[in-house]
Amino acid sequence: MMRLFLILLLVMLMQPLYADDETDPYDRFRGENDRDIFDFDDSLVAPWKEQKGAIPAVSLQALKKLAIDHGPINASIYLDQDSIQVNKKDRVVRYWIAIKSGKRIGSLSYEGLRCSTGEYRSYAYASPQNSTQIMPLKNSRWKSIRPEGSRDYHRELAKNYLCSTGVPRTLEGIKASLGGNYELHSPYSQILDYNE
Repeated sequence: MMRLFLILLLVMLMQPLYADDETDPYDRFRGENDRDIFDFDDSLVAPWKEQKGAIPAVSLQALKKLAIDHGPINASIYLDQDSIQVNKKDRVVRYWIAIKSGKRIGSLSYEGLRCSTGEYRSYAYASPQNSTQIMPLKNSRWKSIRPEGSRDYHRELAKNYLCSTGVPRTLEGIKASLGGNYELHSPYSQILDYNE
């Protein structure tokens, strides 16, 4: 009797071979032969390739102070509005960033940010005393943006100014967000148009 009870219990606990996928609301409408029809072959897509470009000059007159809550302690973050470039091929936003302590510039760096992967990279530095003296970095690598709560200003820079739902905003959208005109409830109005 105990054996019969265990067998019945085991049969009731076993899942069917093709259980409904709870993450796909249309799974219950698909037949057994249609379940693998939506597999995507990644080998058919060309791998991402970073585009090379010239490093623009720094414009200290075009620096715009950013509202960054989790940046370096006792420092302010500024973005050079004239240097912002949104590349439509590699979808990287490039810009000069200045970190000021008081009224003095502590560092100037030329960076790129990939909205789709949450990574950033430094391409060059400039001397705070002489911003025309630009020093390119030869072996810099992409770094992941640190999690929320850290002192990494890149997370807020991406979320509040440069990116919208994992893609870069248009140059006009970035400049609008720098001016405080970005609508949080309509993020798709300023996304990069990939059909151009």
